[in-house]
Amino acid sequence: MSQGYTKTKLYQIGKDNYNTLAKYCDLLLQEGYWEKPESVLHRPIKEMLDLYLQAILIQLAVFCGCFNPDERQFIADIPEHNIIGLTTDQADGKEINYQSEKVLHAPPILLQLCSLRDIEKSSCIGGMFFDTLLTILLTMSYLNDSKNTKLTSFILGYYHQVSAFLKGNDKLNYIIDERYVFRKISCEELEYSNALQITSNGDFEKYKDKYILNWDKAKINVRKTHDETVDSVTEKEDSQKPDESVFKHNDFPEAVALETDSHIVTETESKNRQKLEEYLEELYSLIGLDSVKTEINSLINLIKVRKLREEYNMPTMDMSYHMVYTGNPGTGKTTVARLVAKIYKELGILSEGNLVETDRSGLVAGYVGQTALKVKEVVERALGGVLFIDEAYSLAGSIGTSDFGAEAIDTLVKMMEDHRDNLVVIVAGYRDEMQTFLKANTGLISRFNKFIDFEDYTNDELILILESMAGKAGLVIEEDALIEVKNKLNTMDEKNRVQFGNARGIRNVFEKIVVNQANRLVTYDRPTKEQLSEVLPKDIYNVL
Repeated sequence: MSQGYTKTKLYQIGKDNYNTLAKYCDLLLQEGYWEKPESVLHRPIKEMLDLYLQAILIQLAVFCGCFNPDERQFIADIPEHNIIGLTTDQADGKEINYQSEKVLHAPPILLQLCSLRDIEKSSCIGGMFFDTLLTILLTMSYLNDSKNTKLTSFILGYYHQVSAFLKGNDKLNYIIDERYVFRKISCEELEYSNALQITSNGDFEKYKDKYILNWDKAKINVRKTHDETVDSVTEKEDSQKPDESVFKHNDFPEAVALETDSHIVTETESKNRQKLEEYLEELYSLIGLDSVKTEINSLINLIKVRKLREEYNMPTMDMSYHMVYTGNPGTGKTTVARLVAKIYKELGILSEGNLVETDRSGLVAGYVGQTALKVKEVVERALGGVLFIDEAYSLAGSIGTSDFGAEAIDTLVKMMEDHRDNLVVIVAGYRDEMQTFLKANTGLISRFNKFIDFEDYTNDELILILESMAGKAGLVIEEDALIEVKNKLNTMDEKNRVQFGNARGIRNVFEKIVVNQANRLVTYDRPTKEQLSEVLPKDIYNVL
């Protein structure tokens, strides 16, 4: 066990932090915040906490590739109720993963309620709830010494997914950002965080023992709100308490913040950071694509560190931002490329962040001299953003004949060099064929050194995509109907699966379902709103 933590101690830390989350839920319940959600969800708030906690722990274990008996036991025992019904038997792995993924793709209702309370009562329990939840995730990671890059990627992805609910109240002085999350992950002490910072305008004596673990051990920085003086309260012995005179009465303690450096963040920088978080949140919320998200996140981190080195006038290596996306059709390559364009803009790599999508027909002409002009026109439209070339291997398919694909590639390589500071090219296609494309011109291999493979969606992921499409259209697909679609996917042979086209195929399935539902509804005299929104098993015929 890391840092000398025994399994018993890790379980105790996990349980203590769970009890803290339960107290936050008690507070929301007492103040009436759970009344409306309960009328819709038909669950007590504690059961919703247990379900959400188990779901995120399962997804962490699966993402890190170590969903073993120790972790399964931890996930089953730490909450009060084992809602998902997890056991140490791994035979239920796929079903458990599917259930937990569904929970995490729903809105984080408990964090939403914490955020609402923060706005209404000038508190910050959203930040404290997140911080406590983070501690439980890290505690489980210590069971098998699994603090690795995958853990960091998962937690950062989760942070970006829920960061909109961690803003608290503008008048309060607490920050939970990427830097805070990194420091939390890097901290070797699970029982308290050295980064904990608490502002002065709160009745802490009323709440600290009830809602903050190990108060006496925490290193606390108290920042007074009536002036810019920062009083440092260093670590105390167990018998000592922080000076109560610095605390003023208010509704709830303001906690969980991070000291920032002296850099003054301009309004433009603040907006850029906010947009970057939004785009990253959108990326991490995509169904599946776990390896893609990890690769993109690593690339973003590399860019951020490179910029920091530039700020300190440190040596930096040359970096190519062009990429090769490999994989079958319908695996999200265009969607990710569009988000990468926006993310690169907020990181300062590109000036516009637009995406221009093209293929062979958009680059190759039928006469000598016209292909180069065509390529230049397309590249000029993409300047400041990303040029996405789908099925790029088709440009090299007939090199050595009278085909003009080679001319298109030669012109593209030259334009990439001419506009290397404000153009990113992403080429996409099947794995093997893309290797042929890169060998068609020596200039391609040197410029495309970042490869991201898009795996086919699993059947469970396709069902989640179908549910997402339905939700956006205001439809709810009954469970029996979903099972019928899943059964049809499971029985599809390899040849039909290749032709199906992943997410494109499930889009076609959804459109057929909508047509079938419409044909059924027109037979009703006056369908109700509920009937208009429901998809029944009888709507699933001939969709696959």
